[in-house]
Amino acid sequence: MVFQMPQYWDVTIDGTQIILCLLILLFLIRSRKKSRDSAQDKAIRDSGQSFNVQIFSQTLKQQVDQAFANIAETIAVEQRNLDKVLPINDHGSQAYGISQYPSGLHRPVAQEIAPIASDASGSGQLHEQIQKLALKGMSARQISEELETPLGEVELVLSLHTSAGD
Repeated sequence: MVFQMPQYWDVTIDGTQIILCLLILLFLIRSRKKSRDSAQDKAIRDSGQSFNVQIFSQTLKQQVDQAFANIAETIAVEQRNLDKVLPINDHGSQAYGISQYPSGLHRPVAQEIAPIASDASGSGQLHEQIQKLALKGMSARQISEELETPLGEVELVLSLHTSAGD
């Protein structure tokens, strides 16, 4: 009997070690599950904030797009109203080098205000030069750059010359 006693103690010690190992495993599994759950909760909280930011940015983008669409529509309506009041025909735009906008509507290029000539003879020579260059086939813009004269004055002289010739 004395000899059998140590054998029971070995079994008891081995059993205790097995139980402690199982408890350690259970503790590790439980702590891993808790850390995974907390990581998922953190990810959900973080994605919830980014989700709110995404929704806000989409809403803001839609509002900006709608505002730009309204502005473009208003511009188109005003252009049509302007065309009804001030029709500009295609013949005039080709004769005087007026550029055509991508929308298909013709608008004159920004014109400078022509200074008033102090002497009639100087302006008469300028008018003759403008008419000669126009007969050579130059556009109003080219004539304006060549003679260093405001574009509006060149167009005025050309329009007076064409209306007088008709």
